Amino acid sequence: MTPHHWHATAAAWALHQARGTLTTRAEAERRVIVAELLEPPSVLRSPVWGRRGALGGHSDPTTTALIDAERPARRNRYAELAADITTRLALPAGHLPGDGDPLDRITTAIPAMLPGTAAATTTLLVRLDDRIRRELRMGPARRLLTGRECPACRHRLVYEQTLGPTDAWTVVCGADCRCTGVGCRCGQPGAVEGVPHIWPRAAVIGAVAGATPSPTT
Repeated sequence: MTPHHWHATAAAWALHQARGTLTTRAEAERRVIVAELLEPPSVLRSPVWGRRGALGGHSDPTTTALIDAERPARRNRYAELAADITTRLALPAGHLPGDGDPLDRITTAIPAMLPGTAAATTTLLVRLDDRIRRELRMGPARRLLTGRECPACRHRLVYEQTLGPTDAWTVVCGADCRCTGVGCRCGQPGAVEGVPHIWPRAAVIGAVAGATPSPTT
């Protein structure tokens, strides 16, 4: 795969993580909203008994009606964001074969995309991932890789992303160094001039987490 494909793959798995967290948060918020609706007001007014404290149960048949009429459910902004993200993913996924979750379809299709399509896909996925992470105050889907240097610029600011299957794990340079094309020190097949450097993790430190590091060249 070209660097465009690796960037798209990394962005896809980052978004998988962010969407999963968003779904969990939306469900938690839904439960809170339901609990708020079921909690009776401290003071109710009954046409039969007049003003009284809330008793709950069957003591006052107007309680449920009052809760429904006077306490409409507030918005679940997490569920709204999740729905909007899915809608935006469905647009490009609609041009891909298969059915099911749109992000799954996009992720599966990335290796066969043209480089330009993979680059456009990266832009979309990164933008959607950023929206979720800002809303949830999540950190980026990568961690500092200590004791390693960038194979291209030699800076010791290298990050790894270990999301998804092991063959999708990647390494990037935190110094934002960019490929110079054919002959670049990155040594990547299909090097593309101007693209931020990215490598399969296996090419930098081994095929799986904890593997014996191989020297960078």
